[in-house]
Amino acid sequence: MDSKWLEDFLALSQHGNYSLAAAERHITQPALSRRIKALETLLGVPLFDRTTTPVTLTRYGERFEPYARHVLGTLTEARHELSAMAPATDNTLVMVSLHTLSVNVLPDMISYLHQSEPQLNFTVNASIQGIDNHFNALIDRQIDLLVTYDLPSSQPGLEIAGKLKRSLWRYERFIPVISSRLAGLVDDPEALIPWLCYSDYTFVRRIIEPAEQRVRGRLKKVFDTGLSETIREMVLRHTGLAWLPESMIAEELVNHQIIHCWPQNSALICEIPVVVWANLDDQRAVMRRCWDKLLRF
Repeated sequence: MDSKWLEDFLALSQHGNYSLAAAERHITQPALSRRIKALETLLGVPLFDRTTTPVTLTRYGERFEPYARHVLGTLTEARHELSAMAPATDNTLVMVSLHTLSVNVLPDMISYLHQSEPQLNFTVNASIQGIDNHFNALIDRQIDLLVTYDLPSSQPGLEIAGKLKRSLWRYERFIPVISSRLAGLVDDPEALIPWLCYSDYTFVRRIIEPAEQRVRGRLKKVFDTGLSETIREMVLRHTGLAWLPESMIAEELVNHQIIHCWPQNSALICEIPVVVWANLDDQRAVMRRCWDKLLRF
């Protein structure tokens, strides 16, 4: 569970209005709605009655509210205590990325930076929930670099955008794939194809959903998860079709363990920029050198 979800929950409980709560949290209304839904999915109960105006807590939400306040209070206390214990360091960069990018993109980026900064250490935190809540962490200097896909729906709010800088790293392609053993299902227009999909709350699902909808009539959902490497393993175990980052399955495509489905249909290929965000005011020498190197990539 992300602690930001608890802060979102308390903001919506206080305001009873998604727009006001989103404004307080410095995120978009759709992002707030997704995060509240993810919290409800995790807990397995509805926390808000959305049929009322203003939005009100359900009996589950009323029971959960004091727990949320207690957890956040304890985390804040622990954060302050640990922060006081931690010595300042200039040879470690803290990076946050989507879980998918931590598997197939961050290793390349870290290796690239290490070429000119061999003394540099890296701390990597992977998130499966998207990056809406991490922009503020950049502003607060809790993290140094944020690596994410670049979508119009996932940009920093206007009130903090001017405090951040962005650099393009590369482009990633999500393609529909299936194991070679199941490839015959794709060629049979009457066959339903077992479908391995990303959970609704994930960032990747937003990227590939338009492509999925183009062949939705051919797909029968049999599995969903927030982790791309789990979906990759299920594809290799002949469980169904899925959209995966091309860089994650390059070797399997070459040796024909996995087949690119409908390769002639470009509408089913989702190409998305991968970008790096940093705090504009971070003037540490090591950050300036790393940022200059990223700009030259």
